[in-house]
Amino acid sequence: MLPVLITITIPTALGIPAWLLVSLISGGWQWRSARAAGIPSKDAFKTLATWTAGSAAVLWVAVKLLGGQNILSLDRPLAIPIHTYGVLVAGGFLVAMTLAARTAERNGLDKDKVLDLSFGILVAAMVGSRLLFILVNWDEYAHDLAGIFEFWKGGLVFYGGFIGAVAFSVWYMRKHQMRFFEYADVMGPTVAIGQALGCLGCFSAGCCWGSACDAHYFFAARFPQESLAYQSQALGCALIFLFLTWWRSRKRFHGELLALYLMLYAPLRALVETFRGDEERGRVFNFLGSWARHAWWNLSTSELISVGIFAAGVAIYVVRSRRTAAVESAVLA
Repeated sequence: MLPVLITITIPTALGIPAWLLVSLISGGWQWRSARAAGIPSKDAFKTLATWTAGSAAVLWVAVKLLGGQNILSLDRPLAIPIHTYGVLVAGGFLVAMTLAARTAERNGLDKDKVLDLSFGILVAAMVGSRLLFILVNWDEYAHDLAGIFEFWKGGLVFYGGFIGAVAFSVWYMRKHQMRFFEYADVMGPTVAIGQALGCLGCFSAGCCWGSACDAHYFFAARFPQESLAYQSQALGCALIFLFLTWWRSRKRFHGELLALYLMLYAPLRALVETFRGDEERGRVFNFLGSWARHAWWNLSTSELISVGIFAAGVAIYVVRSRRTAAVESAVLA
């Protein structure tokens, strides 16, 4: 495990220069994007000023809340840990977004809409994943409501993010008159490669571990000292991505890749859930009391959601394939 990738230390004398530099870089990047989009210089400079000021305010608040210091007058060197989990999750999102945009362009779809949608999905996924985690761990937050907003301490569930992302995508595509299943086939497979990197981030953070079992159990695995553990879910997601990428040129109807992704990932997640040793994602029947907590039929929330995800994949596949077959038959007739 490697929870912290690197730690950046800002000396007390460089607090203000670092604050100004990061703020100006943020504003400058937005100014460059505005000019590239053909926005007039006057409006582009307004964008520069707005983003620079906004970034400066956000940085000041972040340092105050997370570091307990005023960045304008640091009392001690400011240590900024760069967590491996965050780097890999961000990397997964960027890889998925880039691949989706390029695939959209190759298929004659609007690349810019895919990029805009991707950033909206990022926010919706983060909110959804946090909300589901809080919901299944409400006992821990009922008496600490402030902890709900302390997202930097961890506490995300993928399926919550997935549901949030789908809900936002449906709303966004309807608003912008995008053909849902065509764009879903472009973006769906790239989710899998983003997940693969995200799962490695989970492993580096020390979460989502497998449960201990008897040494003679059929599925038991032994790891010598100082060896790397086997990251089954990351490998599974990577294989799903490769398969869907290979299948793209063979798809017969719009929505097929989305349906296949749902039908492939749901069983993988359900299988992994069976061997997980942590309980942070919650269990469906825990409300029945301690006697039900470890019962074999007490599904985790992710196992229950997997059933619904798989059913949705089957429904999309059956309905869309039949509709396509009916259209083809009508054309031939």
